[in-house]
Amino acid sequence: MPNNVRANIELGLNIVIAVAVVVVAGVIIKRYAFQQPVSRDSIQQQPQITRGERVNIPNVDWEQNRKSLVFFLQKDCVYCDSIAPFYRQLIEDAGKRNVKWLAILPNSVEEGRQYIQSLALPIDNVQTGSLPSYKIPGTPSVLFVDHQGIVRSVWIGAVPGRENEIRDELVALFDAGTSN
Repeated sequence: MPNNVRANIELGLNIVIAVAVVVVAGVIIKRYAFQQPVSRDSIQQQPQITRGERVNIPNVDWEQNRKSLVFFLQKDCVYCDSIAPFYRQLIEDAGKRNVKWLAILPNSVEEGRQYIQSLALPIDNVQTGSLPSYKIPGTPSVLFVDHQGIVRSVWIGAVPGRENEIRDELVALFDAGTSN
């Protein structure tokens, strides 16, 4: 084969490889680097659980739990990953005040447990469920639920910069019981 044909083939293959690398890099960057938090506008367009509503979660005895934090997370949610240290702090604060916690994910229970473990969240009660069935339009989200299964506080979607405000409100709810 003449050298100029070989050189043209090599050049063509190098161009194909370069294009493939650019496409794959673009997909990865778009998926992870430019993913935006759930917008308030998109949340408001979907049914959303609110304070004062009763939440029914299978196999949860609200009376026995007394006070509970319910974390709604999703594998492959960049914001769920990034908010995990804040959730660990909430769980530590809750544990000091005899508040129970559980996580609901749309993944299988086993996948959910693996994901919770990868985030180093000490949550044993992991359940699977459809987020819309709980009127949760985005992840990460947290509910504070009282002994009657009534939602006393709700945070849906990413909360950058509001962690201290949320923690203060939840600690006050932990300490006060179930008042708003």
